[in-house]
Amino acid sequence: MAEQISKAIVLKIIDSPTNENDSFVDFFGKKGKFRLLAKGINKAASKNKANLLVGSVAEIEYFAARKYGSVGRLKKATTIQNIDYSNSANLNFVIHAVKILDSILGKSFDIFDKYCQTLKYLGEGINKRLLLFVLANSLFSFGIGPIINKCVDCKNTQNLADFEFYKGGFLCKLHSTKTRWNKELKSIYYMFYDLEKFIKMINGEIVDKLIAEVLDHLQSNGIYIF
Repeated sequence: MAEQISKAIVLKIIDSPTNENDSFVDFFGKKGKFRLLAKGINKAASKNKANLLVGSVAEIEYFAARKYGSVGRLKKATTIQNIDYSNSANLNFVIHAVKILDSILGKSFDIFDKYCQTLKYLGEGINKRLLLFVLANSLFSFGIGPIINKCVDCKNTQNLADFEFYKGGFLCKLHSTKTRWNKELKSIYYMFYDLEKFIKMINGEIVDKLIAEVLDHLQSNGIYIF
Protein backbone atom coordinates (compact mmCIF):
# COMPACT_ATOMS: atom_id res chain seq x y z
CA MET A 1 0.00 0.00 0.00
CA ALA A 2 1.36 3.44 -0.97
CA GLU A 3 2.30 5.90 1.75
CA GLN A 4 -0.23 8.66 2.46
CA ILE A 5 0.10 12.08 4.08
CA SER A 6 -2.74 13.96 5.76
CA LYS A 7 -3.64 16.28 8.62
CA ALA A 8 -5.52 14.76 11.54
CA ILE A 9 -6.61 15.46 15.11
CA VAL A 10 -5.30 13.03 17.74
CA LEU A 11 -8.28 11.54 19.61
CA LYS A 12 -6.84 8.84 21.84
CA ILE A 13 -3.91 6.49 22.33
CA ILE A 14 -4.49 2.86 23.33
CA ASP A 15 -1.74 0.47 24.39
CA SER A 16 -1.32 -2.55 22.14
CA PRO A 17 -2.22 -5.84 23.88
CA THR A 18 0.47 -7.70 21.93
CA ASN A 19 3.54 -5.46 22.30
CA GLU A 20 4.31 -3.10 25.17
CA ASN A 21 6.26 -0.79 22.86
CA ASP A 22 3.33 -0.27 20.47
CA SER A 23 0.05 1.63 20.69
CA PHE A 24 -3.00 2.21 18.55
CA VAL A 25 -3.76 5.86 17.82
CA ASP A 26 -7.25 7.07 16.91
CA PHE A 27 -7.30 10.07 14.59
CA PHE A 28 -10.01 12.37 13.26
CA GLY A 29 -9.45 13.68 9.74
CA LYS A 30 -11.58 15.28 7.05
CA LYS A 31 -12.89 11.84 6.12
CA GLY A 32 -13.77 10.97 9.71
CA LYS A 33 -12.19 8.67 12.28
CA PHE A 34 -9.52 6.10 11.63
CA ARG A 35 -7.04 4.06 13.65
CA LEU A 36 -3.35 3.42 13.04
CA LEU A 37 -0.80 1.20 14.72
CA ALA A 38 2.12 3.26 16.04
CA LYS A 39 4.99 0.83 16.42
CA GLY A 40 7.62 1.64 19.03
CA ILE A 41 5.78 4.70 20.29
CA ASN A 42 6.26 3.70 23.94
CA LYS A 43 10.02 3.49 23.64
CA ALA A 44 11.97 6.28 25.35
CA ALA A 45 13.66 7.16 22.06
CA SER A 46 10.39 7.47 20.10
CA LYS A 47 10.17 10.72 18.14
CA ASN A 48 6.52 10.21 17.30
CA LYS A 49 5.25 10.15 20.88
CA ALA A 50 5.88 13.86 21.50
CA ASN A 51 3.95 14.67 18.32
CA LEU A 52 0.87 12.66 19.24
CA LEU A 53 -0.76 14.67 22.01
CA VAL A 54 -4.52 14.27 22.39
CA GLY A 55 -6.38 17.21 20.89
CA SER A 56 -3.45 18.46 18.84
CA VAL A 57 -3.38 18.51 15.05
CA ALA A 58 -0.60 16.59 13.35
CA GLU A 59 0.60 15.92 9.86
CA ILE A 60 0.89 12.17 9.62
CA GLU A 61 2.64 9.90 7.17
CA TYR A 62 1.10 6.44 7.18
CA PHE A 63 0.24 3.28 5.33
CA ALA A 64 -3.54 2.91 5.15
CA ALA A 65 -5.29 -0.35 6.01
CA ARG A 66 -5.32 -2.74 3.07
CA LYS A 67 -8.80 -4.07 3.71
CA TYR A 68 -11.93 -3.25 5.70
CA GLY A 69 -11.57 -4.05 9.38
CA SER A 70 -7.78 -4.03 9.39
CA VAL A 71 -5.53 -1.32 10.84
CA GLY A 72 -3.03 0.83 8.98
CA ARG A 73 0.43 1.72 10.24
CA LEU A 74 1.78 5.11 11.28
CA LYS A 75 5.19 6.05 9.91
CA LYS A 76 5.74 9.61 11.14
CA ALA A 77 3.82 12.34 12.99
CA THR A 78 4.64 16.04 13.11
CA THR A 79 2.64 18.47 15.26
CA ILE A 80 1.31 21.44 13.30
CA GLN A 81 -1.19 22.84 15.85
CA ASN A 82 -0.34 22.31 19.49
CA ILE A 83 -2.10 23.16 22.74
CA ASP A 84 -0.84 24.59 26.03
CA TYR A 85 -1.71 21.65 28.27
CA SER A 86 -0.47 23.46 31.38
CA ASN A 87 -3.65 25.55 31.20
CA SER A 88 -6.46 23.66 32.98
CA ALA A 89 -9.11 25.43 30.89
CA ASN A 90 -7.43 24.11 27.75
CA LEU A 91 -7.43 20.59 29.18
CA ASN A 92 -11.14 20.87 29.89
CA PHE A 93 -11.75 22.05 26.32
CA VAL A 94 -9.76 19.16 24.87
CA ILE A 95 -11.58 16.56 26.99
CA HIS A 96 -14.99 17.75 25.83
CA ALA A 97 -14.09 18.56 22.22
CA VAL A 98 -12.48 15.15 21.72
CA LYS A 99 -15.65 13.49 23.05
CA ILE A 100 -17.63 15.36 20.41
CA LEU A 101 -15.33 14.32 17.57
CA ASP A 102 -15.11 10.75 18.82
CA SER A 103 -18.92 10.49 18.64
CA ILE A 104 -19.08 11.44 14.96
CA LEU A 105 -19.36 8.74 12.33
CA GLY A 106 -18.60 9.18 8.64
CA LYS A 107 -17.01 12.00 6.67
CA SER A 108 -16.84 15.36 8.42
CA PHE A 109 -14.93 17.92 6.38
CA ASP A 110 -16.53 20.96 8.00
CA ILE A 111 -16.19 20.04 11.68
CA PHE A 112 -12.51 19.19 11.18
CA ASP A 113 -11.86 22.70 9.88
CA LYS A 114 -14.03 24.32 12.56
CA TYR A 115 -12.12 22.53 15.32
CA CYS A 116 -8.77 23.61 13.87
CA GLN A 117 -9.99 27.23 13.79
CA THR A 118 -10.62 27.23 17.54
CA LEU A 119 -7.10 26.20 18.58
CA LYS A 120 -5.46 29.57 17.99
CA TYR A 121 -7.87 31.18 20.47
CA LEU A 122 -7.37 28.68 23.30
CA GLY A 123 -6.15 30.13 26.58
CA GLU A 124 -7.63 33.58 25.97
CA GLY A 125 -10.43 33.13 28.49
CA ILE A 126 -13.05 32.22 25.88
CA ASN A 127 -12.73 28.43 25.83
CA LYS A 128 -16.40 27.94 26.62
CA ARG A 129 -17.32 29.92 23.51
CA LEU A 130 -14.93 27.79 21.48
CA LEU A 131 -16.46 24.58 22.81
CA LEU A 132 -19.95 25.83 21.89
CA PHE A 133 -18.65 26.60 18.39
CA VAL A 134 -17.43 23.02 17.97
CA LEU A 135 -20.53 21.52 19.60
CA ALA A 136 -23.00 23.51 17.49
CA ASN A 137 -21.21 22.79 14.22
CA SER A 138 -21.08 19.08 15.02
CA LEU A 139 -24.86 19.00 14.53
CA PHE A 140 -24.38 18.82 10.77
CA SER A 141 -22.09 15.81 11.13
CA PHE A 142 -24.83 14.09 13.15
CA GLY A 143 -27.39 14.87 10.46
CA ILE A 144 -29.44 17.24 12.61
CA GLY A 145 -28.02 20.60 11.58
CA PRO A 146 -30.46 23.55 11.49
CA ILE A 147 -31.36 25.90 8.65
CA ILE A 148 -29.21 28.92 9.41
CA ASN A 149 -29.99 31.56 6.80
CA LYS A 150 -33.77 31.72 6.42
CA CYS A 151 -37.10 30.94 8.06
CA VAL A 152 -37.71 27.20 8.22
CA ASP A 153 -41.40 27.68 7.42
CA CYS A 154 -41.53 30.23 4.59
CA LYS A 155 -37.86 30.47 3.50
CA ASN A 156 -37.93 34.24 4.06
CA THR A 157 -34.50 35.70 4.83
CA GLN A 158 -35.91 38.92 6.30
CA ASN A 159 -37.39 39.75 9.71
CA LEU A 160 -35.98 36.68 11.47
CA ALA A 161 -37.15 36.82 15.06
CA ASP A 162 -36.48 33.47 16.71
CA PHE A 163 -34.39 30.31 16.48
CA GLU A 164 -35.51 26.90 17.69
CA PHE A 165 -33.38 23.79 17.26
CA TYR A 166 -36.36 21.45 17.56
CA LYS A 167 -38.17 23.31 14.76
CA GLY A 168 -35.14 23.24 12.49
CA GLY A 169 -33.61 26.71 12.73
CA PHE A 170 -34.59 30.35 12.27
CA LEU A 171 -38.18 31.58 12.29
CA CYS A 172 -39.45 34.90 10.95
CA LYS A 173 -41.84 37.19 12.82
CA LEU A 174 -44.81 35.69 10.99
CA HIS A 175 -44.03 32.13 12.04
CA SER A 176 -42.53 32.62 15.49
CA THR A 177 -44.38 32.66 18.79
CA LYS A 178 -41.60 34.46 20.65
CA THR A 179 -38.69 36.78 19.92
CA ARG A 180 -35.02 36.49 20.80
CA TRP A 181 -33.06 39.70 21.23
CA ASN A 182 -30.91 40.83 18.31
CA LYS A 183 -27.55 40.06 19.96
CA GLU A 184 -28.65 36.48 20.53
CA LEU A 185 -29.83 36.03 16.93
CA LYS A 186 -26.56 37.42 15.56
CA SER A 187 -24.57 35.18 17.90
CA ILE A 188 -26.42 32.13 16.57
CA TYR A 189 -25.84 33.17 12.97
CA TYR A 190 -22.12 33.78 13.45
CA MET A 191 -21.84 30.56 15.45
CA PHE A 192 -22.23 28.68 12.18
CA TYR A 193 -20.51 31.09 9.80
CA ASP A 194 -17.70 33.13 11.36
CA LEU A 195 -15.74 32.21 14.49
CA GLU A 196 -14.09 35.61 14.95
CA LYS A 197 -17.37 37.53 14.75
CA PHE A 198 -19.04 34.92 16.94
CA ILE A 199 -16.43 35.38 19.67
CA LYS A 200 -16.89 39.16 19.62
CA MET A 201 -20.68 39.08 19.52
CA ILE A 202 -21.66 36.48 22.11
CA ASN A 203 -21.58 36.86 25.90
CA GLY A 204 -21.41 34.40 28.77
CA GLU A 205 -25.16 34.34 29.38
CA ILE A 206 -25.92 33.46 25.76
CA VAL A 207 -23.13 30.85 25.73
CA ASP A 208 -24.64 28.98 28.68
CA LYS A 209 -28.12 29.17 27.17
CA LEU A 210 -27.03 27.87 23.76
CA ILE A 211 -24.90 25.04 25.16
CA ALA A 212 -27.97 23.81 27.05
CA GLU A 213 -30.11 24.09 23.91
CA VAL A 214 -27.62 22.26 21.68
CA LEU A 215 -27.19 19.44 24.20
CA ASP A 216 -30.97 19.14 24.52
CA HIS A 217 -31.28 18.97 20.73
CA LEU A 218 -28.65 16.22 20.58
CA GLN A 219 -30.24 14.23 23.39
CA SER A 220 -33.69 14.60 21.83
CA ASN A 221 -32.21 12.82 18.83
CA GLY A 222 -30.66 10.06 20.94
CA ILE A 223 -27.13 11.47 20.95
CA TYR A 224 -25.46 11.65 24.36
CA ILE A 225 -21.93 13.09 24.32
CA PHE A 226 -21.38 14.36 27.86
